[in-house]
Amino acid sequence: LARQHPGDYITGFVRASKKAVRDAFDQHGVLPEQIVGIGVDTTGSTPLPVDASGTPLGMLDAFRDDPHAQAWLWKDHTSHEEAAEITALAESRGEPYLAKCGSAYSSEWFWSKILRCRRVAPKVFRAASSWVELADFVPAWITGNARPDRIVRGVCAAGHKAMFSPTWGGLPSESFLGALHPDLAALRGRLYEHAVDSSHPAGRLTKEFARKIGVPEGLPVAAGAFDAHHGAVGSGVAPGVLVKIIGTSTCDITVWPSDEPLADIPGLCGVVDGSVTPGMYGLEAGQSAVGDIFNWVASLSSTKAKHEALTRDASALRPGASGLLTLDWHNGNRTVLVNPRLTGLVVGQTLHTTHAELYRSAIEATAFGARVIVDRMEDYGVKISKITHCGGIAEKSALVN
Repeated sequence: LARQHPGDYITGFVRASKKAVRDAFDQHGVLPEQIVGIGVDTTGSTPLPVDASGTPLGMLDAFRDDPHAQAWLWKDHTSHEEAAEITALAESRGEPYLAKCGSAYSSEWFWSKILRCRRVAPKVFRAASSWVELADFVPAWITGNARPDRIVRGVCAAGHKAMFSPTWGGLPSESFLGALHPDLAALRGRLYEHAVDSSHPAGRLTKEFARKIGVPEGLPVAAGAFDAHHGAVGSGVAPGVLVKIIGTSTCDITVWPSDEPLADIPGLCGVVDGSVTPGMYGLEAGQSAVGDIFNWVASLSSTKAKHEALTRDASALRPGASGLLTLDWHNGNRTVLVNPRLTGLVVGQTLHTTHAELYRSAIEATAFGARVIVDRMEDYGVKISKITHCGGIAEKSALVN
């Protein structure tokens, strides 16, 4: 279970934006009046239940202490049974919905979490007028367009996590959702029919938030997307270039021209037109745990070994020299097996195994997992000629790079 209070994201937006505005002036001489727009990216799928005004239920006194009324973080895997049901139903009915999301639905995604909420927290489900992805909520909140019927929904979240595609008329049909639960069919009409890429505005910054972050009122705010997808844009993603955003997990992003043929790729998290850049399919894959595994290895030491020391000692080892073989499924497998219930493995330990050897083996496991992703893409015609690393770990660890 992984939840967070929705208000944290608005507080974070204000603090981060104030600092960005200040740093832009201090480091580059950019005046607030020269800022031309705001882009928002978030984790996902991180859906929030909201009332008719667009206020998250977790920000209301009645639900303040209810974890099911908070933001359901991307890494929440409590909906694994629901995900399996969605996959099985789509397969049994011959529905096309899974073709663009790797042929299997995930517990990390939109519909799994909403169905789970209906089953374990019916009071929260009934109180929710709609559900909104965090990537859509933040732009809506700061532009004063939070009402669910007014929110501009981004195709990044819709396409990768909610089985949205113009090919079949948007979201899955009421018939399909109703077969999962009648209340999901009823909810569909309170969600959305259209989704846009981030070249479209979500609205204009309100006076309140302009004052808080120190920029002019009315700045255009782009439709939201996920952190990895926007991070890939900033890292130079292009056809043949795979951007790996490496942090607690990894998200791997590349693009493909939308006017060229592209096969459905089993095991990928999604192939969505416009989810990264307009006119390109965005392809998403990833590994469920990377930095989290490194932290776990570091925590095994009674002296709380630092990553810097472990990296230094592990760097002195040759690949495979320890005899250890690690499988990086400690938080399940995102790509290509799409199974959050899988578990990790370390083989080859002896009484002489050191923490540095475990650390090195965990990094090697990450490399093997990354190779599986590249091989799967190339098996289906998406050739990768360059890999770019970004994210917190890429900045800190020479060994990972």
